[in-house]
Amino acid sequence: MNYPIVFYPKVVMQFCHQYPLPEATSSCATSSQLQETQQFGKPVVLLTPPQPPVVLPVKLLWLIWVFWLYGAIVLPLLAISWGWLWWEMLLVVAAYSCLIAAAYSYVFGCRQKLLSRYKQQVLEYNQQDMLSQQEILSQQKSLSQQETLSNKQQEFSSFKLGKEGLQTVFTSVKIDLQHRNRALKDLMSLRVSPNGTSQARQGVSEQRFLQYLQQYFEEVVQAAEFKIPLSQRSYSADFTVIHTPSGLGIDVEIDEPYAGKSKKPTHCCDADRDMRRNQLFLEWNWIVVRFTEKQVVQAPLSCCKFLAIAIAFVTGDRSYLKQLETEPDLLSVKPWTTREARAMAKSNYRLTYLPGFGVGSACDRLSSQP
Repeated sequence: MNYPIVFYPKVVMQFCHQYPLPEATSSCATSSQLQETQQFGKPVVLLTPPQPPVVLPVKLLWLIWVFWLYGAIVLPLLAISWGWLWWEMLLVVAAYSCLIAAAYSYVFGCRQKLLSRYKQQVLEYNQQDMLSQQEILSQQKSLSQQETLSNKQQEFSSFKLGKEGLQTVFTSVKIDLQHRNRALKDLMSLRVSPNGTSQARQGVSEQRFLQYLQQYFEEVVQAAEFKIPLSQRSYSADFTVIHTPSGLGIDVEIDEPYAGKSKKPTHCCDADRDMRRNQLFLEWNWIVVRFTEKQVVQAPLSCCKFLAIAIAFVTGDRSYLKQLETEPDLLSVKPWTTREARAMAKSNYRLTYLPGFGVGSACDRLSSQP
């Protein structure tokens, strides 16, 4: 799955399937993650992203070896107290060690199989989604011609129905959208709200991108904090964007390949940390959109356009998109692995695009970033 990455909550997908947009606004749909919709007069099959598997954390796997160490100490003490010979004691400890090693290999192998299967599903989903995007982009190229034809049909309808009849058609579409947004707002009342503002250090590119978001969207909050259930930790959203009429919420994340100071790889596609985070936000009924740091630095308006399309796709509200429809579409970026992130850190890859902020300030802030 290439950047920009978007995930829709299950309840939103079900809502859009149950309440399809009126035909007049269906042309704003994208090839993202709904099951089936109607676009340009023909059905388009949209894909559901694979869900991350529930696997045992790596830290818990070490408990097996702690259990082995405990047994390796206790068994010899018991053997000595029972008067066993030294070779009998060695046989028991060796058999016990083989049993623990087999258990560890089995659990670790099952975990790796689940993760490998999920990565394969993500790869297949990405390939299918790219094909869907290509199909819809080809349909969008003919949109201007269809709009011209639609205008002529409206003129003809206006001639036949008169001004009052044509106005009735548009009014009915508007009423449908209002009713739909009210139903969506009721659904979004279940969305988990942040419990404060995070004190986490902000990324280098975030402050500038915030200005673009505030220019085109009404409710934008930076560094909203979300408490993780049954944990002392919290997640910090880079930005939250709220569509006020419907209550639809988008968690907007900016992914860097490595931390500025420690050079530690981050947001790698072969790690499961972001998968768990995405899943939790989806359960909280937030749309999750992920951009790369390079995308928001070099094409902030195209990123805003992508968010406007996501809003229009669910709500039918094209007011944001109309301000940005002349901007080019955001180019896709391949995600990076841990190995690739280390190579980028070694070559100071982030400094190849961050100097656009001003060489001195960007480098100073990047060196102080965790």
